[in-house]
Amino acid sequence: MILDLRNLRCAIAAAETGSFRRAAEMLALSQSSLSRRIQHLEHRLGFPLFRRSRTGVSPTTAGAAFLERAIAGAQQLDLAARYAVAVDSGEVGQVRVGIASSRTGGLFGDVLRQFKALFPSVNITLTEDTTSRTSHHVAMGTLDVAFLIGTNCNPVCETRVLWREAILAALGNTHRLFNHQVLTWQDTRNDTILLSKAEQGSEVQHRIIAKLTQGGHRPKIDIQDVSEASVFDLVVSGCGITFVDESAARRVEGLRFIPLAGESDALPASAIWRSDNANPAVLRLIAVAEAVGRGGRKA
Repeated sequence: MILDLRNLRCAIAAAETGSFRRAAEMLALSQSSLSRRIQHLEHRLGFPLFRRSRTGVSPTTAGAAFLERAIAGAQQLDLAARYAVAVDSGEVGQVRVGIASSRTGGLFGDVLRQFKALFPSVNITLTEDTTSRTSHHVAMGTLDVAFLIGTNCNPVCETRVLWREAILAALGNTHRLFNHQVLTWQDTRNDTILLSKAEQGSEVQHRIIAKLTQGGHRPKIDIQDVSEASVFDLVVSGCGITFVDESAARRVEGLRFIPLAGESDALPASAIWRSDNANPAVLRLIAVAEAVGRGGRKA
């Protein structure tokens, strides 16, 4: 049996106030309208809900049993409606976020911290992978949004540049240039450049290789089939140097990240997502990321 919720609310209000008149005032209805709605509900149920008298109304035995459970159901319905409104507004729910490996530092880390502070009821599920695979997962819908370095991430996705990042040289503490404050590309021409195979084809590596090969120079590039974190370990061991974007910089014993002249805003940091993604928390997260980008704190 499906009952009209408006009529049920009228009956609950009458039971709580003990008066059709007060219940009608509370619901902004005329008393005759409220009475008709309750009578219609009683007709559907097949038994009277109330005893009427000149002093007011009181539930019948069957009415009291029905309304006791109906009130609990109405409260659950109200909670469900409030929760649905919160989900629809992006204040509650879950958002699946992808990032390129080892990029939870810098401004990307600020985005996640600030979003969680503003929307504590939205659960963030974080996935780290290569740039290309992360972009693919967004395009396929298995991730809601990704924060990546570059703008040519995926042609089927929306892309929004949030801020720009510098390229940094990562040197071990035994390197001859370890104590320099700023380096040039020329300074590193004789070094072995260690790069991660996992990030081959990424915009970061394209930029690095383009700079290193200017003027026909043929750099010594060693592609390692390890993660970027393991490349840092190789740098500390003296096997060579590497270059990274700011968000990949992290505290590693024996390792120092040094800015490169002219590369302070070389790389665009972007959010990518599908325009048909119906998760309302996605646009809220992107809005927070844009606000962090406008703040412009460097890593």
